[in-house]
This record gives sequence, C-alpha cells and structure tokens, in this order.
Amino acid sequence: MAAATEREKAEKKRLQAFLGEILRVGAIKGFQYFTLYLRGREELLCSIINELKPESGVPLSTHISTEKSSELPLNKSEKQGSSLMLSIGTQQRLSGLAHMNIGLPPASPSDKEITPVAPDQTLFLIAGYARYNCPYVWIRSHHHRLVNLTHASSADKDNPLKLNATNNWGREEIHLWDILAELVHLCTVPAPRNPFALDLVYFQQLPLADRVTSTGAMVWLLQQILKSSGNKEYTGKVFEDLHDVTKLHFHSMQQWAREKLPQQQQQQQQQRPAGGGYRPGVQRGPTAVYGY
Repeated sequence: MAAATEREKAEKKRLQAFLGEILRVGAIKGFQYFTLYLRGREELLCSIINELKPESGVPLSTHISTEKSSELPLNKSEKQGSSLMLSIGTQQRLSGLAHMNIGLPPASPSDKEITPVAPDQTLFLIAGYARYNCPYVWIRSHHHRLVNLTHASSADKDNPLKLNATNNWGREEIHLWDILAELVHLCTVPAPRNPFALDLVYFQQLPLADRVTSTGAMVWLLQQILKSSGNKEYTGKVFEDLHDVTKLHFHSMQQWAREKLPQQQQQQQQQRPAGGGYRPGVQRGPTAVYGY
C-alpha cells in the first residue's frame, strides 16, 4: 500500500514537471517545421508542416534524416495503418474505465477544433491531463495523411497516437521536446534531420525588445534539449543553431543597451531635483549617518 502511494506521488510529480514544460515552451516561436500554441495549463497545440521544401541553392538532401527506418519514431510503412493509434482495448485498460467503455479521449473531439490550420500543415494536440496521469497526443486535422479511417471507424480519429515517447513514459525520462521531435519525424515528409531547426529570419525581423526576449527563450530551450538529447542525430545541428541564436541574442542585447542607456541617463537627469548637485561640506544619506 505504501509502495503504491509513493509510486502515485512520483507519477504526479513527473506529470507536474511535464506541465511546467508545456507552460515554459508553449509560447516559444521561431522553428522552421512547427509552431506551438499554448491552449491552457494541460494542453498544447502543435502545427507541423507536411512536406519539406528545398531552399534556393541548398540541396534538400542536406536536411533529410539519415536514420534507418527502424530507428525512427514510427516506420513510414506504418502510416495509413491502424497501428499508428492505440486500440480501444488498450485505451480502456490504461484508463481503468473498461467497464464504462471509456478509453482515452481528449477534452474535446477533433470535430470541435476551432484552431485554423493551413492546408500544408497538420495539427496535433499534446496534453497532460491529470485524470490520465501521463501525456498523450491526438491528431486534430488532416487525419487522412497519417491514418486510414473508414466510415465505420471515423470515431477512431480521437484515439491517441501510439508514440515511443508516450509509450515509454513510465520507464524513461521523457520531455516535451522528445514528443515534438517524434511528431515532426512522423508528420513531415521527408523526415528532417533536425526537427528543431530554427528560422533565424523570424528572429531578425522582430522588434528589438521582442528579439531580445525571444532569442533568450530559444537559447534556454535549445540548452534543455541538448542536456537530454544524448547522441541523437539532431544533437550536432541543435548545437549549431544554439551558437547562432546565442550570437544573435547577445548582439541584440548590445544594440538594445546602446539605444536604451542614453534614454535612461536622460530620464535620470530630468528626474534629479533642482539644486540636488554636490555641495562641498554637505553630507547626505548613509555618509552622514556612518560618518564616512
């Protein structure tokens, strides 16, 4: 009994840490392949591009993952198959509500999704509901790209995805960015080598103050990804992007300081009371008290 209680406390603590990652990461923008939308304390929407497009003068092959299919989160051959989603029986076993025929549905069905999605992107819902005690992911748009839903199984589109990250939740240390990386590999064709590739132009076009805060947030996130990435294929690319965005962050900080420091000095001079300058022989403040 005591062991079960301790295990339950540990599971709740892990879920709270995951929800903390949702709150900290959900507002960060500037990725090439996906965009995040923070919906609430337990929910995060992720819109991912469907296809890689070659850049001018850059071969597409330089961006494609070289991992073997067996090492990818899900084999490409599994697309359009029911194996991509958790079965009803598995859901009922995990939810503990088999006697009520209840699986693991999201808080709202995908048919009620109101978030606009571009035709060339697919929307996913990442959620860490307290009632499930672990995170799950649901497809929210363009289901036909990933699963083959017949008319009889149309209700299955609200079944959670069968991801390595969520399947291993109870056995390994799983972070939000592990789920994001797996979703990009699953959704985008061909799978990019670095799912966290940055759009530096996005940062460069931001107003200066926003650029300082946005690049600072991205520096923090890439550092967290590197801490837990191990020897994954994208580690080296993430490190390169971290170098570039850190350089941009400090350059923006210097620019902000050059622009704001004169303004602050001018404001301080304007706020200084008349006759408040230094007069020999007159002591003020702590100097007069301590007799320095």
